[in-house]
Order: sequence, then C-alpha cells, then structure tokens
Amino acid sequence: MAGNDDRAGVAAAGKPKLNPEVLKLGLVSFLTDLSSEAVFSVFKEGWHPAEQAEHNAMVEWHWTKKSATLAVRNPRKDSVLYLELDNPGGLFDEPQHVAVSIGATMLDQFTLTPRKPALLRRIALPAAALGADENVDVRFEVDKTFVPSKLSPTSKDPRELGARVFHAVVVQPSR
Repeated sequence: MAGNDDRAGVAAAGKPKLNPEVLKLGLVSFLTDLSSEAVFSVFKEGWHPAEQAEHNAMVEWHWTKKSATLAVRNPRKDSVLYLELDNPGGLFDEPQHVAVSIGATMLDQFTLTPRKPALLRRIALPAAALGADENVDVRFEVDKTFVPSKLSPTSKDPRELGARVFHAVVVQPSR
C-alpha cells in the first residue's frame, strides 16, 4: 500500500523514526545470530496486510486492529518476544496503552506515545505461560484505535488502526 495518499499521512508518511536502541541492537543481525533461533510465527487475526514505506521498501509494517493475535509454534522453553512498534501520530495524537498476553497471563503493558521513535520491547515468554499445546496465541490489545476516514475528510481509509508493528519475532536462546 506504499504511496497510497488516501491514507492521509498515516501510511503515506511511512518514514518511521527508528529508536537508537533498535539501531544499536541491529534487530536483523540479531535474528541471524547463531546464538538465537527464531520461532515460526504467523500474523493470525486482527492484523492488516503489510505496508511499505513510500521511499524505502526495506521498511515494512502491519497495523493491528484493537485486538490482534500472533500464532507461535510453541518452543516449549523460556523464550523472548521482540516487539518493535510505534504510534506515528498525525491524524491520531493520543497515547495508546498496549497489553501483551497469553491466555490469562499478562506478559507486558506499556504506553505508545505519538510521534516518538519506534519502541523496542523485549518481552519474556516463560515456558510455564506457553503451556503444552503445539501452537500458542500471543494476544495484543490496544486501548484506543482510529479510523482515518473518520478523522480526515481527505482520507478514504476505512480501516480500524491500532498500533503500527514493524517486527514481532519470538526467539529462543540456544544454550
């Protein structure tokens, strides 16, 4: 959806400010580091299709709806969810509270502040919270969403948008 000006500055702005912590960590090089193993996961429910930055096809994200689920193949041992996300501001300039859980187990809660650099969260996934099933649903809940077409007369984007997620990757340390 890159370059789609109907999104009134939401997706068309497309140039996220990268958190210096993300740059220092080098998320891509971290994920290819032999000391960690990525766990297979799928954007299950509550996600919009991937979008790309207008001027940089290497920058891609998914918007959540109010609730979104990431289905993860159960690693059956303590693991970590690396979550990089933001609230780009523009049409919607209110802080958003995000909760991350598995079933009834709350894993993390934090606030996304509009127009701040992308936030990188390192969220522990204890083996006990993962359970015994083959797959595990990691749930994301955003307290506030917006519909661009309801906030801007020039937008034709009818989607409910929550948080903008650049990466959601589960890794298990190999020890």
